[in-house]
Amino acid sequence: MKNDDNEFRVNRQFLRFKNKDVILTLKNNEEATGRLISIDNYLNTVLETENGLQFIKGTKIAFIAMP
Repeated sequence: MKNDDNEFRVNRQFLRFKNKDVILTLKNNEEATGRLISIDNYLNTVLETENGLQFIKGTKIAFIAMP
């Protein structure tokens, strides 16, 4: 077993959104917009918005899109 197999790796498809402006549509039909600062494999995200940093739990996200 390789040592790097134990590393935590974020899915490459999620990483393409990092440092880009995104629109998050939430399951309650609300939207959040901003620059995506961080994302993990559970879709937990940190957005930089006009009002500062916003943490959004991945279970609340329906989908992510780039405008």
